[in-house]
Amino acid sequence: MASIQKKDNGWQYRVSYKDTDGKYKTKTKGKFATKKEAHLAAAAIEKKLTEGFKISDADQEFPVYFREWYEVYRKGKFSKANDADIEKSIKFAEANFKGIKLKDLNRKIYQQKLNEFAKTRRSSTVSKIHIYMKAAIQDALQEGIIFKDPTYKVSSRGGISDKSDRDKFLSYNETKKLTNSLIDGIKPTYVSRYMILLGIATGMRYAEILGLTWNCIDFEDKTVRVEKTWDYVYKQDFSNTKNYQSMRLITVDDFTLDLLKQLKKHQREYYFGRILKNEKNLVFLNDDMELISNSAVNKTLKKHQKKIGIDQPINFHGLRHTHASILIYQGVNLKYVSRRLGHKKIETTLGIYQHILDEMEQKESQIVSTTMGELFA
Repeated sequence: MASIQKKDNGWQYRVSYKDTDGKYKTKTKGKFATKKEAHLAAAAIEKKLTEGFKISDADQEFPVYFREWYEVYRKGKFSKANDADIEKSIKFAEANFKGIKLKDLNRKIYQQKLNEFAKTRRSSTVSKIHIYMKAAIQDALQEGIIFKDPTYKVSSRGGISDKSDRDKFLSYNETKKLTNSLIDGIKPTYVSRYMILLGIATGMRYAEILGLTWNCIDFEDKTVRVEKTWDYVYKQDFSNTKNYQSMRLITVDDFTLDLLKQLKKHQREYYFGRILKNEKNLVFLNDDMELISNSAVNKTLKKHQKKIGIDQPINFHGLRHTHASILIYQGVNLKYVSRRLGHKKIETTLGIYQHILDEMEQKESQIVSTTMGELFA
């Protein structure tokens, strides 16, 4: 039972409880304007204690809890890139929430710190910092360490707007010019060109293309199976796909398959009888048995875009947006496009390409109006 006392600066409650270590302790809080407010606050604490609320854990500084949460629950569970992203978020917390206990972290403090950071950052950067702090705090709520969510309805919008997705892809005509430029004079030693053309044809991610092995390509069924990626940043070896849905089977056109056949034939003939062997059966290796770097592919891509007069060149990931945009403009079902891209949810596809769908809706509205007008004329 809580005790309520009148102090010089207001009303105060004191709650006795048995901590997780089996020792009896007290929780005291004051400066309440009325006795009733102190009673209500004490009752809320007592209720939470019966539900497993851990007061001692709530006295931890937020950055300390955040790092412990990472070490126990997340470190090494996914990719090294994911670990690096969480480390950045932890360093942000250590720099901005030092001395602030979990129990004292509220929405106002959290939003103020995020706002200051966001002034000179893009929304995507702010969101990535926020998402991992929120994940740790959600676990603290679930475990009964805290009972209010300081991240509730917090905005993670940056002060610098992200580059619009409409600027990240090429039009159909630009893509046609680009493919013609890449095909002109192509030969198996120009491996970057083959990678770019496959990116245009399939919408695959760079790491997915880099991790392709020859057994993933079915020339008879005309498909490419995405079942792994190549971690070119940390492991320099095969890695998992981004998510379960990223493991997929993609249909490929005859022309692109013929290009891959050329590449396979060259590898078989070039490496025959040589010491160097394609031990991992990788598709995209140069004659020195080396994978093509991301910068090398982007350099080739930029060169050919400049050649055909594209003012705002895209990078390799922009080929993925280009592939999807062309399909959507051609009226391909959005659910199919989403599966082809390996998105986890169709809402992801919808969010990225909403502006294209809006444009198509305007055109379709005009078609409906024209059709109905002709029908009743």
